[in-house]
Amino acid sequence: MAAGALLLTACGGGAGTAEPAAPATGGGSGAAAGAFPVSVEHEYGTTEIPSAPQRVVSLGYTDQDQILALGVVPVAIREWSGNKPSATWEWAQDKLQGQQPQVLNGVTIDPETVAALAPDLIVAITAGLTREEYDTFSRIAPTIVQPKGDIAYNSAWQDTTRLVGQALGREAEADKLVTDLEARFEEAKARYPQLAGKKAMVAGVSTGGANWFAYSSGDARGRFLTSLGMTIPPEVDQAAGDSFYVEFSLEQLPTIDRADVVAWLDVTNGAPESKIENVPGHELLTVFQQDRLLTLTEEQGNAMGFSSVLSLPLLLDTVPQQLAEKLGG
Repeated sequence: MAAGALLLTACGGGAGTAEPAAPATGGGSGAAAGAFPVSVEHEYGTTEIPSAPQRVVSLGYTDQDQILALGVVPVAIREWSGNKPSATWEWAQDKLQGQQPQVLNGVTIDPETVAALAPDLIVAITAGLTREEYDTFSRIAPTIVQPKGDIAYNSAWQDTTRLVGQALGREAEADKLVTDLEARFEEAKARYPQLAGKKAMVAGVSTGGANWFAYSSGDARGRFLTSLGMTIPPEVDQAAGDSFYVEFSLEQLPTIDRADVVAWLDVTNGAPESKIENVPGHELLTVFQQDRLLTLTEEQGNAMGFSSVLSLPLLLDTVPQQLAEKLGG
């Protein structure tokens, strides 16, 4: 169910098997700085990685950004949204170093397709693998999933970056990426103090406009807002429970008005049904009536979904100011 909900916001990743393509020349790039073997602890136990990975498969929906940010080009990347070259958005394209990783398409990925790539590391942090699926992929190559204790898809970007850094033997580089980006968040908070304490949420409607939804504070999109000093209305977190999002019926729309400002997500990459003006019931929202609703661009929405050390800087360049303007500051 969680994987299906994640794909609800993806809209670009098609179903089916992996695209037939040759593995990228060179796979991983360069020797890792850390000493091997390393032991990586995660939700399903501890994975032993005997040597610096050279052929990394990015099996999670958004794991490629962390891998690329640390200087390694995967031999294959999972498609999530956008249908971009090599399933890689513009904010990470230069990290491909001219290589063209194979694209893995579909809600499920055939283990035989992954095995044919001869990986020496499978990164499945945002893949939402069951224990059975993890065991299957682990028989192909060392596999890592989300940090221990985390719900699938709810891991913080700091933790996923450090986990990948550990697996690649590049812990120092990962730590620097994290601390540098955290400093940028602090700069944004200082520059836009009017955001502090304001209630905010990222909301949208599902493909076809059937259901309204909003993300919890445990989701990457909600966490972006809280990292700016804002808060997610408690009603959203209570309704979400252990999930990373909550759906609303038309009768429950007043919950969205609990927010001082709403970031509106286009889940269909420009299709008319995602436009707030075309969604039945939008005229009932006070945040819409008072122009306290910020419509995210396709790139902003996907960057927020990835919430990586490569995509978050793009958001910090624009979204805090836009939110402040919607709040009248």
